[in-house]
Amino acid sequence: MVPVKIVPAMIAAGTSIAEPNTAGGEIAWVSGGTYAVGDLRTSNGSVWKCARAHSGRSALPEVDAGNGYWNRNGPSDRRAPFDDYSSTKARATGSIKFVLTPGFINGVSVYGPEGAFYSIVVREAPGGAVIREKTGDLFEQAAGFWELLFSPLPAVEKISLDEIPIAPNAEVTVTVTSPSNGAVAIGDIKVGDWRQLIGDASWGGVEYGARAARKSYTYREYNYDGTYRQLPRGNARDVNCTVKLDADQAMYADAILGEIIDVAVPFEASNLPRYGYLNTLGFVSGDIGPDSWGAASISLNVKGNI
Repeated sequence: MVPVKIVPAMIAAGTSIAEPNTAGGEIAWVSGGTYAVGDLRTSNGSVWKCARAHSGRSALPEVDAGNGYWNRNGPSDRRAPFDDYSSTKARATGSIKFVLTPGFINGVSVYGPEGAFYSIVVREAPGGAVIREKTGDLFEQAAGFWELLFSPLPAVEKISLDEIPIAPNAEVTVTVTSPSNGAVAIGDIKVGDWRQLIGDASWGGVEYGARAARKSYTYREYNYDGTYRQLPRGNARDVNCTVKLDADQAMYADAILGEIIDVAVPFEASNLPRYGYLNTLGFVSGDIGPDSWGAASISLNVKGNI
């Protein structure tokens, strides 16, 4: 997917998370205030941590960071689903909803949802007719009968809604709910234009032999006696695959790779559920070349985000 960059103006009325999210403990930065080292304040989509005690300063934290007074601690809850990381989540209790007005899109991907149920609704315009929707629970299918009866179902890592009809002024509503005022969260929301590297050719696609690897960023230090100290961190999924395509589509595929070279994008090797482990969110790179007069191939490396 070539994603639309979500700017503050695209987060529309009806979104349940305000900035600052006082219910989640966020506190707005105030000009001229008194701040101690370690204080957290929210300003313009980010949470800032005081690095030098000060009082009476009027410069915004994002400006005063250059003077050593603040360090960025992460995104605000309202902006967390749009920072490319599914590990930085917008959190609430009972229900969480984001309403977006990104313009033309044909796909929506939601990463790292937490809760019991979800709903994705796409309207032709703000408040207009529904043109595509998807609802369900946030639990994966059981691997077998034993798992269904005796094991807790794993949580869904990603939700996708594709084949959205053309709507230049689309409105997207993503909602996650949990009964009994339970915890809910959304890691990352991507909306944009799904592109096929094979273009409009009648053949081509990912070859068998594609591989996915879970990569942990947890720090682990071993002692001489075999004991260890561990600092838990996030994990990601990297994907490597080869795409065969018509030689006439090679320039089109190369243009897509150039368009997304420095952008974290949703990547799907296949839209079949059985190959869901070959899908990820991350940075795509690769090389392309001719295999024969009529065929070309792309070797893709997708470095997943945490």
